[in-house]
Amino acid sequence: MDLNNNKSNNVVKTLARWCLLLQAFMISSNTVALKEPDYVNMNITIRNSMTGLIRPEIVYRCQSKRKDYGWHRSPKPGVQFSFPIILIKGETKIPAIHICQIRSVLGTATLVIQNTYLDAEMCPRSSCAHEATPKGIVFRGLEWDFKTVFPKLKPVEYLELPWTPWPNRT
Repeated sequence: MDLNNNKSNNVVKTLARWCLLLQAFMISSNTVALKEPDYVNMNITIRNSMTGLIRPEIVYRCQSKRKDYGWHRSPKPGVQFSFPIILIKGETKIPAIHICQIRSVLGTATLVIQNTYLDAEMCPRSSCAHEATPKGIVFRGLEWDFKTVFPKLKPVEYLELPWTPWPNRT
């Protein structure tokens, strides 16, 4: 009888150890899931590409509902300015809206930039930029290509906004 009792005690002890081990794994996996941030960081980049002009300088100011990033000057082509924004993870319908006023010798442009969490996934590490060119503001970055069976990111470049000429002064 004693032998049977020892076997049952060993089985109970082994089951208790497995239950404790499984509980420890479940608690650790829950804490890992809780530590995952509910937001994602993204940079909005404005780049000066005003080549071929005597005065290639641009001046710009970006602001959102909560923050004004101030006026910045980019005296020559190639100079860029990036400012970080924080987007809520999973919120695809609530965009972060930034209004950027850009001025150059050729005129002005008021660019409205709407970014969502999906945009942050498409443009990591400032890979998407709004460039001031002699034609206007050009977007260079990545967009989804839905023409294929399996959608993939493809590089795109298009004119977002032409320059509004300065008014004539008499």
